[in-house]
Amino acid sequence: MSKRSEAYLSGVPMERYDMIREGLIVLSVVTLVIVLLAAFFGTPDYPTVTAKEVATKQPLLFLDRSLSYFSGQSGLQTYGPPYTKDDQNAQAVFGFISPARWVGVVSPVNAQQDLAMKPLERIAVLNPEVATALAAYKQASPDQQQNWIKNYAVALKKATDDNGKVILAQGDYGPVAGLMNGMLKLARAGLLERALDSSALLPYDLNNTKSLLFLEGPIENRVAQHLNELGSQWGMTNEMGPYPGAWWLWPYAFLYQLPGIVNSPNADLITGLIMAAAFFILIFLPVIPGLNRIPYLIPVYRLIWRDWYRRSKD
Repeated sequence: MSKRSEAYLSGVPMERYDMIREGLIVLSVVTLVIVLLAAFFGTPDYPTVTAKEVATKQPLLFLDRSLSYFSGQSGLQTYGPPYTKDDQNAQAVFGFISPARWVGVVSPVNAQQDLAMKPLERIAVLNPEVATALAAYKQASPDQQQNWIKNYAVALKKATDDNGKVILAQGDYGPVAGLMNGMLKLARAGLLERALDSSALLPYDLNNTKSLLFLEGPIENRVAQHLNELGSQWGMTNEMGPYPGAWWLWPYAFLYQLPGIVNSPNADLITGLIMAAAFFILIFLPVIPGLNRIPYLIPVYRLIWRDWYRRSKD
């Protein structure tokens, strides 16, 4: 210890303290408690949601989502950065604070082509029926294509699921019905994810963006509703079991419940900016005039070090 430190600590009572030993004891006790609690009270580990599971258990939902991509009418088609160039759809605060616009498109996705047409083209290589249907669809005029899609979409809303078999009313669907059945079979075979994420870099390419995007929207909302993890239910902070989930996300989840944020199209950005501001305030609290006087106004430190202050008076 330097002379300056000795002078500074002069008069402060000292005791020998083995910090390493105490640290190991605390670590051992905490580890034991965590293991025991996890063994007896661990929450269920919900398996990863896959296209195969959705296509098997909720075929109507799967077909509806597939059709939205196939028709080019999904929200992902014009989502904005980082997937498309539609900057007007990017989240922004005050009109100019928009990190998504600043960064731009870093993971380009054409929902119609990448999530529908390309998988169908892969199926067509092995399935003559899909190949014929796809060729017929491409040869049709845009108006005819949209007419088939519209007819199929209307019928799909009234379709029924008979133990996994989709019962669809008779109608003029052209090749669209066959193409959607091809997508359904591909997913049920467990091959849709690979068809979506296929890359020349495989097996070294671990980018699963497209297969994850395929399940977004209505599909993930249905799963979240089943698990009681909707945004209105505080999302993933509401664990499946009787115990809290990601409690460290409570501040985020709380902000999403506030009026003005809950229904805002810029909710994610607003929440992120508020949390970033709170983080920097805490980091620079000691040097922010006014705020750095809070400890003196609320002397919690005296409660923590009450033994020292009591001995000092004596």
